[in-house]
Order: sequence, then structure tokens, then C-alpha cells
Amino acid sequence: MDNETLFYVCGGVLAVSAIVVTFLGLKSEKFPGRALPLVVVWFAVFVIGATTFAVRFSTEEAEHKAHELELANEKIEAAEGDSGDPADIGSEESAPEEGSQEEEPVGEVEGGSEGSEGGASAETTLELAADESALAFDKTELEAKAGKITIDFDNPSPIPHNVVIEEDGKELAGFEPITEGKETLSAELEAGTYTFICSVPGHAEAGMEGTLKVQ
Repeated sequence: MDNETLFYVCGGVLAVSAIVVTFLGLKSEKFPGRALPLVVVWFAVFVIGATTFAVRFSTEEAEHKAHELELANEKIEAAEGDSGDPADIGSEESAPEEGSQEEEPVGEVEGGSEGSEGGASAETTLELAADESALAFDKTELEAKAGKITIDFDNPSPIPHNVVIEEDGKELAGFEPITEGKETLSAELEAGTYTFICSVPGHAEAGMEGTLKVQ
């Protein structure tokens, strides 16, 4: 038997023994009498046993969780190593066009090549974060210009999250779930309405999804 089973067996024996001793004590004033040393030894054996197996079980659980965390970190590092989409550095320094009265959505920063021949497609950087203590994004609606769209994602939670852009249930772009870190997602999108979700099983159903409107 494993340590967890042995812990529950010892605990069960102690509970039953306590009930039996209590019952015998109420029925007989002379109990335990000469049997006192045996009763003490009996309880001592199972108390020590329960304590020992509880410590071993806790140690095994801690080692198991540490191993799972190590494997998760290795997968995340491997995914980051395969990613070829760098963050859109410098997009935050770009200023909006003078005279523009259009209100910028929260978290949106527009960049691009102003005045270049042929009118280069717009580039938009959006900020998105996961809630630190709940299955939720900090925004459920994002807006951007058609062209290259970059989402800078921050997950401060130890719970793994990611961002995946979908259109009619089809995945267009995404990255592997991360914990307590940041990741960047970039995609070329035409005008339309898209959905962004966390693809970790059960998270989107719990509310980690939103709408991305591209104009």
C-alpha cells in the first residue's frame, strides 16, 4: 500500500480505538486497569504510524507538484524558443495623426510608416492581461485597424493562460499557455469581427473570451 492509504488506515484504527476505549471506560470503572500499558502502546504505535505516513505522503505530493511545474516550465521555454514573432518594439512611441478626433480604444497604440509611398498597412498593438485571482481577462472587447495586430499579454497568475484569436471557431493565431509571465501574439487580420479566448480547457467556458473588432 502507498503512504496515503497507510495514513488513512492508521487514522481509521485510531478513531475506532478511541470509540472502543471510551465505550469500555463508560461500562467498567476498572477499565483499563492492568491493560493500561497495552492501551498506551497501542495508541502510541498508530499515532506514530499516522504521523510518519502523513509526512511521507506530503513529501511525495510536494515532489510530484515540483516535477509537474518543471515539465510545464520546460514546455513554455520550448514554445518561446520556437516563437518567431517579436514584440512590436517602438509602437508605443508612435503618436496619433494630428487632427484625428477618433477615440482610441483602451490598450491600443497605433504605429506604421507615416507618409511612405503606397500607404503601408496599419500596425496596432493591444494590451491584454489575465486576472490574478480569477478566470477572466481584464478586457472583453478590443478594437484595431486592419493589418498587423500585436497583442502584448501579461499573465501574473500561477494558473496557465494564453491568447488565441479565432474566426467562426477556426484558430488563426495563438501561443502556448504561460504562468506568471508575458507573451506576444501577432497576426495579419482583415476588417471583421473575431473572437479571442484562453484555450486552456474550461477557461473560455468560465468567461475568458472576448471580441476583437477590426476596422
